[in-house]
Order: sequence, then C-alpha cells, then structure tokens
Amino acid sequence: MNTTRRMAAMSGAAQCCVPVVASVFFLLAGCAGREEKVESVEELLSASGFTTFYAQNPQQQANLEKIPQRQLVAHRTGKAVTYLYADDELCDCVYVGDQQAEDRLKQLAARKVQADKRLMASELKLDMTENPQMWMMGNGFGY
Repeated sequence: MNTTRRMAAMSGAAQCCVPVVASVFFLLAGCAGREEKVESVEELLSASGFTTFYAQNPQQQANLEKIPQRQLVAHRTGKAVTYLYADDELCDCVYVGDQQAEDRLKQLAARKVQADKRLMASELKLDMTENPQMWMMGNGFGY
C-alpha cells in the first residue's frame, strides 16, 4: 500500500482502532527516563519492520492526532490487521506494521528486557565487588 493510501486509511483509524494489550511497552518502562524509553520503543519498532510515516500536511497531522498516542493499536481492515504506534510529540509520525512486524516486536522486546536484566545484575555485582565502602562498617568489615 502506498504512503497516500496508508495515510488516507489512517483517517478512519480513530473510529476502529482497538488498543492492543501492549505488555511489550510495559516491559520496557523499567527505570529509564521518558525520552530514553521512547527512543528505545522507536528503535524496536523500526527494527521490527514497522514503517515510519511523518505528518507532512495539515490533513495528515489531524489524522495523526486522532490515533491514541504512544500506544500500539490494531486497525482491522477486512481480514488484515495493521498496527499503529503514533507519536505526535517527539517525531510527529506514525509507525505502521503488519502482524509479522508486531510478532517480531514482541520477540525483540522480550530479548531487550532479558538483556536489560542481565546488565542490571552485572552492574550490581560489579558495585558489590569493586566498592569496598558498601561492605565496610566503621574501621573494618562488618562481620
């Protein structure tokens, strides 16, 4: 589907968008700041095969604003499902993907969560082994 048809199709998206249970994005919330989190979500969307469309005129901007922001929503057209992730604040764009892209997004998000957990555990272990003040009480170790 070309860009014009996709943007036109999105004009009706607000009426038939169904919020997707986006545990993917809840998993990514973690301790990251808002801008860092959104950047990670956008990177995951791109890596998953979602296509980015930027609002380039007033009609497209109006359509973008009708889509729930920073949420993955499903838009059904016949038997096909298209997934949308709109962000009118940071990129003034909408990410559009099919079922295959959404499946890949779930896989990549799960991998990212596991990698973040391993990194956090590794950093904690490093702090405990390389920071003697963490273990010291008074003049010596607190046995």
